[in-house]
Amino acid sequence: MRIAGLLLVLPFVLTLAAQKKEFDVPGPIELHIYLTAKAGGEAELERVYREVFYPAASRQKGFRSSQLMRKPKTAEYTVRLSFDTEELRMQWVASAEHQKAWPALSGTAAKANYAGFGVIHPVK
Repeated sequence: MRIAGLLLVLPFVLTLAAQKKEFDVPGPIELHIYLTAKAGGEAELERVYREVFYPAASRQKGFRSSQLMRKPKTAEYTVRLSFDTEELRMQWVASAEHQKAWPALSGTAAKANYAGFGVIHPVK
């Protein structure tokens, strides 16, 4: 069972780590990471986000914010992660802290996907 879960998450881990400015936009970047917690693992996913992932991400240069959101009455989560630029987000992806924090978080998920967005402010 453990190996099957690793095989589901491993391609996403490798893809995220190997990104090369996938979301090359001017200004701030926001990444949305969609996670489905393993059966009965919601509390562990939330704990790892609070105690491992967020502290590691928030220490990075260019970090703006991050939130973990949960769709009510489901095991579906979205991590919002925002950096000043795509270059600074990529520095985070390449960091030793990311190499520990991301596998810890993704290891709590049965399924993971992501999308990136350029941030458009309401006032120019």
